[in-house]
Amino acid sequence: MKNRELVFFISHLDDFEFSCLGFLFKNHQRYQRIKIIIATTWIEKEKIWEENLLRIIDFVGRDIEYINLGFPQRTLSKNFDDMKDKFYKNLTFCDYCDIITHDVEDLHSDHNSVHKAAIGMLKHSDKFITIYSPSSYGYIPNYYVSMSENEFNFKHHLLTQYDFTKEQSYSKKGSYFRKEYTNIAGI
Repeated sequence: MKNRELVFFISHLDDFEFSCLGFLFKNHQRYQRIKIIIATTWIEKEKIWEENLLRIIDFVGRDIEYINLGFPQRTLSKNFDDMKDKFYKNLTFCDYCDIITHDVEDLHSDHNSVHKAAIGMLKHSDKFITIYSPSSYGYIPNYYVSMSENEFNFKHHLLTQYDFTKEQSYSKKGSYFRKEYTNIAGI
């Protein structure tokens, strides 16, 4: 049997809840190891993410390795080479590795930087899957993972643990935290 590893490489602490849960719920049993690598940190989200990760681990019933590269939000463009180096050093170059990361059409500078770093691993991965976020330019998915009502409710619960008033968002609108936006297919 091949050594199977699933690597989520994402920018921010809440990006996993927004865009990766469906794939994790439906596919976690296919992998021997699951790793979440998050490039940035934000003091207002750290404790919430850690609690959410414990809830996610309990929900899927298996261990997930978590690594934070420790860069401040909105700095990945200027710290690109250091971020890419840290990401690569946290990978296990095994026989079978799938990478899930941000899409090339994502407009957020941190998301874009993470995608650019991750695409260098395309030749070392079996599957390279990109995710959409609320800051994606286009919405032209070629792969969709459906979620049950219970899974959507769980996702919404995780997202509402974050306090949007403590975000770095310029608009401070936070419309994508509303329940009707957590179900991307419902949009």
